[in-house]
Parts: sequence; structure tokens; C-alpha cells
Amino acid sequence: MALQLTEALDNLYTTTWQNMKENVKDQVFDAIPFFFWMRDKGKFKTENGGRFITEPLQYDKNDNVQWIGKGGAVSLNDYEFLTTARYDWRYLVGSIVRFGVDDQQNRGKNRIINLMNSKMDNTRNALMSELETKLFAGDNSGSDAISGLQHLVQDDPTSSSDVGGIDQSTYTWWRNQSKDMSGSSFAIHGEKEMRTMLNDCQNNLKMDRPDIIVSGQNPYEYYEDAVQTHHYITNKKLGDAGFDNVQFKGIPMVWSPSCGNRMYLLNTDFFYLVYDPMMWFDMTEWKAIPDQPNDRAAQIVSALSLVTSRRRTHGVIYNIDTP
Repeated sequence: MALQLTEALDNLYTTTWQNMKENVKDQVFDAIPFFFWMRDKGKFKTENGGRFITEPLQYDKNDNVQWIGKGGAVSLNDYEFLTTARYDWRYLVGSIVRFGVDDQQNRGKNRIINLMNSKMDNTRNALMSELETKLFAGDNSGSDAISGLQHLVQDDPTSSSDVGGIDQSTYTWWRNQSKDMSGSSFAIHGEKEMRTMLNDCQNNLKMDRPDIIVSGQNPYEYYEDAVQTHHYITNKKLGDAGFDNVQFKGIPMVWSPSCGNRMYLLNTDFFYLVYDPMMWFDMTEWKAIPDQPNDRAAQIVSALSLVTSRRRTHGVIYNIDTP
């Protein structure tokens, strides 16, 4: 009977997760404004397996474009204008543990479903928290975690650091924009520095213009204070999703408690969250825990990576610590 109960509960948990998986994915990514914005723009991209994620980059222009007169000859020289960034897969795992004692003591249908839903909700919240934390955490390039914004959009883009397998200290075209505001008053200089950063990122090209600004709570409130005497507009789509936001030159600005004293100007046309659909919030089989009779464990596993293909269109203003 114990084996039958265990198998029945294994199947119940697995089936319930399969039924709620799509909704959980929506809840996890729609709770984080940056990922909500990217998903809404169709920047979640699938890739089926492979050792690495490769992203083609254009770093030079076609030298075979020229003016000619009557009877003039054109250049047909071959040239190199493409290279490839290479990103590692990252694996996000959330474990669900069941204790045989709990399974036995909650054998009534309603009790076991309530217990099961509580475990599922707890796992969903933990996945959500982990994704947001690692998105804004320090340089995760040496760990198993996803590469966050501090790695992809660095405070010092001239340092010797590989991003996507390309050394930014060698290749100037592979550097993001950055500005240190240490000791500088945001009330006096903040809007000016934001304007300059925007211009540096877009280089007066429409396709390079950042489309979202993400900051910590304090920089966000500094900016709110700076514009509170003006009439400012919020983005309806973000507002309807429950995210506080203001706008700077028509670009929506949101905040995260994990972002600290930074402000990122990002062009999400060149950002992607890449995932493998064959390993995307899927539950493993239930396994016995060694030396723990009747206790079981399963994992929710996802293969993903955050990648960028045009770093020069992103910028960071950091050390915003003075109102």
C-alpha cells in the first residue's frame, strides 16, 4: 500500500505541475519588469540543444559601397564584417522535497492538494526571486548562474573581460557605455548625465536607441523628485501590468530593489533570453532520497541564458548615491 500511495502521489504532483507549468512561467517572468518587457517584445528565443549559444555580430560596414561615374569600376573585395559571440547554457533548478510522514498525514484529498499547491507556489516564488537577484547581482561570469547586467553592461567596459567569448579590452566596438557619478548630485547633474548616456548609446541612430531604463529604488526616486514639478507620462502597458514607471524622453523607466545604485539604459532589440524548449520549467521524475525512507525529491529544471548582440547600445550610470 505504501508503494501504491507513493506512485499515486508522484503522478499527482507531476500531472498537476504539467497543468500549471505555463501559468507559472507567465507569473515568474511577468513579475520582473525587465523580463516582462522583453517577453512582450518577443525577445524570448528558443534554441534546441548544443554545447553553446552562438549569436552573430556585425562589427564593420560593407567596404564595397561607393560612388562611381560613367564607366566607373566597382570594388569587389571580400571583407570581414561578421563574428560570433558564444554564451554558455545556464541551468536553473528548483527542488521539491516530499517527506513520507507528510504524505501519510495528509492522505485526505483536500489536505494533500493543499500541501501540494503550497509546495508548488513556494517553488514558483523561489524561482522568481532567484532570477531577479541574479539579473542584477555582481559579475556572475565565473559561476554557474546566468550572466546578469553587471557582466553584460559593465561599469568598466575597458577592463580585460570576456563577454560572449570576446575580449572587450581589445575590441572597442564590443564595449557598452558607462558613467561614474560618485560624489555628484543627481538633482543637479542627473538629467544631464541621462541625456548624454542616451545620446552615447544611440549615436543618433534610431535602431540603436535604448527602449527601457532599469534602476534601483533610490535612483528611481531621485529621478521622480527631479521631474515632480513637470508633467510626466507613464507607460500604459507597464502600468497595466502593475509596475510603477515614469518616462525619460519617451523611454519608460522601472525599478527593482535588487538593482542597487545603478541605472541601466538598455536596447532590448539586442537582448535575448534564450532557452531550450526541451528543458524549460520541466519536472524530473521523482527519486528516493538515500537513507531517508519514504522521502522523495524532484526538480524543476530550465536551460537558459541571457545574451546580447550589440553592447554599444547599452549603458550604465553607476554610483548614484547622492540625491
